[in-house]
Amino acid sequence: MNGIGIKEYGDEQQLKMIAVETEPLGPEDLLITIKASGVNPVDWKVREGLLREAFPYRLPLILGWDAAGTVAAAGSKVTDFKVGDDVFFRPEMEKQGTYADEIVVPARFVAPMPRGLTYVEAASLPLVGLTVWQALVEAGNVQAVDKVLILGGSGGIGSAAIQLAKARGAYVATTTSSRNIEFVRALGADEVLAYDRGTLDTATEFDFMLDTLGGEPYGEALKFMKHNGKVATIVSARDAVRSTSADVLEQERQLTVSFVFTRPDGTNMNHIRELVEAKKLKAVVTEVFPLTVDGVKAAHQLSRSGRTRGKIVLSNTN
Repeated sequence: MNGIGIKEYGDEQQLKMIAVETEPLGPEDLLITIKASGVNPVDWKVREGLLREAFPYRLPLILGWDAAGTVAAAGSKVTDFKVGDDVFFRPEMEKQGTYADEIVVPARFVAPMPRGLTYVEAASLPLVGLTVWQALVEAGNVQAVDKVLILGGSGGIGSAAIQLAKARGAYVATTTSSRNIEFVRALGADEVLAYDRGTLDTATEFDFMLDTLGGEPYGEALKFMKHNGKVATIVSARDAVRSTSADVLEQERQLTVSFVFTRPDGTNMNHIRELVEAKKLKAVVTEVFPLTVDGVKAAHQLSRSGRTRGKIVLSNTN
């Protein structure tokens, strides 16, 4: 497989064209020609070496773990897919990534691409879709009677989470900057807390919170949680300094706190596909770059700025 990645850890200048052996096709695998790859913060964190302890990769490494494409070959035991099928998926983080021309993935991680989507739109959904499903549904069991708070509603995870929470009938509030108020309202937010308009305040008490930010914003938001509420966070201890008030508030309110690190899951991917086809979840792509070294550099710089709306996607089609 040929793609873009690193031979050593470092800044964007370490990004290069990489050639590695494509994994052999196993009986339960798919060989997928990649048409587009989503860009996520985990990509540049891996590139910089911030996740070396969690993922001790052997370099060289092709980056990216979020994609859409076409089935080029199917293993002998695969029955749900055939050559030519359009699919979307999140592969295993422990292996080579999707900034590439092709990849071998277990068929159990893959789902048919939602009808009516482009490859770019479909590639924006696997990681964010799986993350919010595993956070809101599996960890939070969010129901129609619940009040949900999403920290960072304009980002890739947040924009998908607003839509999923609304699809489940919940009342949804989110934090964002004042420039993004109309953006998150258009996604379905019932209440918007603009962090750049002074101290956050609301009369709403929340049953569930999705934390995409960590640090002081997380500590401040905990005061809005109901007793015995649930929290799902995608922020690990290594990614943010923990607020001094967080431990106290979590204990005072007897909150159940779960850390969610997205796992590949074809069943969940099919749930996401169904939501898209029912028009309850839409792809929110705001930047598209070519799948080239320069394109990846620009995408990483933008992702690292923390000021993106929705998703950044790399296109591998002409």
